[in-house]
Amino acid sequence: MEIGQIIKRRREELGISQEELALKAGYKSRSSINKIEVDGRGLPQSKIESIAKILKTTPAYLMGWENDTASAFDYVNNCFGTDAGEILENFHRMNEKGQKEALKRVREMVHIPEYIKEQNNVRTLSPKDKSYLLPVASHERTDIEVTEEMKRHDDAFFDE
Repeated sequence: MEIGQIIKRRREELGISQEELALKAGYKSRSSINKIEVDGRGLPQSKIESIAKILKTTPAYLMGWENDTASAFDYVNNCFGTDAGEILENFHRMNEKGQKEALKRVREMVHIPEYIKEQNNVRTLSPKDKSYLLPVASHERTDIEVTEEMKRHDDAFFDE
């Protein structure tokens, strides 16, 4: 099966229109996707990865190198359980208003003890917590002479 046929089949499996795929992939019209699906024309290498992501699969699958539609959703299911992929799938199908409402409800639910796991290995950060930005280790450069002005600049940068 050719790349265009694979893209068309996967797009239809997900219920995505040519127009929707075109817009998400950065094309101006659905005719670009139609050309790709008909004979693989007009598909630059740079677009394969983004189209694969939109179609929830891998570039290798689109190229015909894999028979499985392995995707980021499979990875999510492996890490967080089989329902995680379904949650992401449904979230992806919502418009912006629906996604905001879904996030609001999830944020409310994580504060209800009945819905929380006994042991939670996920570290949550508040918007004000910037500790993830701190360097784990640092050292002065040895390939150049570090001046006092350079040190002051670095200190001012990290103090922000």
